[in-house]
Amino acid sequence: MKIEKLFSKRRQIRAAWDQNNLPSKETIKDLLKRTLKIAPSKQNMFPFKIHVYGPDDLEKKQIVGQICSLYKTGSVNQWDSENKGGKIKTEDGIIDITEQVIDENGNDSRIAPWVLVFEQRLCQPNNFMNEYSKLHDDYNRFTQIDPDRFRENANKALACVEIGMFIKCLAALCLENNLGISYIKSFPEWTWKGKRGDYEKNKNKNGLDWDSLPEITESPIMVLQIGHVKNIHDPFASNSIDPNKIHWENKPSIDEIVQFKD
Repeated sequence: MKIEKLFSKRRQIRAAWDQNNLPSKETIKDLLKRTLKIAPSKQNMFPFKIHVYGPDDLEKKQIVGQICSLYKTGSVNQWDSENKGGKIKTEDGIIDITEQVIDENGNDSRIAPWVLVFEQRLCQPNNFMNEYSKLHDDYNRFTQIDPDRFRENANKALACVEIGMFIKCLAALCLENNLGISYIKSFPEWTWKGKRGDYEKNKNKNGLDWDSLPEITESPIMVLQIGHVKNIHDPFASNSIDPNKIHWENKPSIDEIVQFKD
């Protein structure tokens, strides 16, 4: 499928996961393995780690969902006063989305089949770096491998860029396999205070942070959800707006973001 046609299928998925058609662990692992082969990375370091939570990790996904809630969980009707009792209208009828499903941000990690949490990581020297060190005396410029410096802002910015490129490649493979994806950034980040292992661990409005998941040891950068999609209705779109059009109507014009130097 042509790239343009492939990505025209992508939508931000909210409360539309097909619970009767869950991707297998083997499918997700294969997609990640294939993504690793095609995604670019500076010096092939891939300065990030991915924590993967699947259909059986309900408690972990519940925690991720709570951390990603900037508002108090349980209030699901803010965007539509007609949806009483935690229900939304879709083309398939009425869907009950209780306080354990979705919040005001559209976060539905509690019911997404697969939830991936991306965090920064300390890299180990690879073959490129070993060969480089034989020819140059500035080996210490590779701060991704320095335990005292890899959390610096420049490295975190690099990790953000590389995670974005990795996710875009993964998104293409997901779409090619008829899987929906959604991105979540509404969570508290950790601020590095300049000393090894020293983070200011910001909390969300519920008083939660990533310490609730002990396997996460560095500041998370992105949360991604994957699964088959039952419908593409967006509960945040007004009933008067066609959800198939809102994807384009809210985008800036090409002249706003592109400038040719004639």
